[in-house]
Amino acid sequence: MGEKEKKWTMPEWMEPFRKLINNHGGNDIEDLVNDDGTNSNVVVNAPRALICVAVKCQVSLLETLHEKGLLSHGK
Repeated sequence: MGEKEKKWTMPEWMEPFRKLINNHGGNDIEDLVNDDGTNSNVVVNAPRALICVAVKCQVSLLETLHEKGLLSHGK
């Protein structure tokens, strides 16, 4: 992802679910979602690539549930 491209940031509606995103190895979730370099060179850092994919999948699931109106904020 080029520096001129907008990087992904966690939307405000997703913040209450931040702690549900697992297996991020103590890394910042935004850094992992925006890390396209590791995924393109898996041989160099396979463990980080797996972490990136896991986090991106969890974020994608939350986005899909939100879009379909299937998330509850547990009030």
